[in-house]
Order: sequence, then C-alpha cells, then structure tokens
Amino acid sequence: MYALRRCAGSNRQTLVEFAKKTDMEVAGASGEQVFSIVRADAAREWVRRGKEHETGLLINDGKIRYACLSRA
Repeated sequence: MYALRRCAGSNRQTLVEFAKKTDMEVAGASGEQVFSIVRADAAREWVRRGKEHETGLLINDGKIRYACLSRA
C-alpha cells in the first residue's frame, strides 16, 4: 500500500510504501509523521512526475515498473 508521509508542521510530502495498514499505523503512532493513503494509480503518477518517493516504483523505458529484488 502507498501513502504520502508528511512530518507534523510541514508541507513536504514523500510517497512511501507499507506492506500492510497496521505497519502504517505503527509508523504514525507517535504523531510526528502523518500518513495519507493513496491509490496505486496515484502513486504511479506521483513517480511519473518525478516527485520524491521511497518506493520500489521506477520509470523504465518510459513505463512505470516495480523493482524486483533478486534473491541469492
């Protein structure tokens, strides 16, 4: 799942990724960071526009892809 992260008192937003909603809730429990869930298509558009993100999404050959980690 994707969410926009914003530090309390700031307007700067970064697209981040969570495996599940409870992970996001734990990350925001202190109140220092605020998270807003975004749809996958909105997350892809965020990356396509070159905005700040910490996700596996990337642009490859002009298309949005998800980076896969190979396991050794």
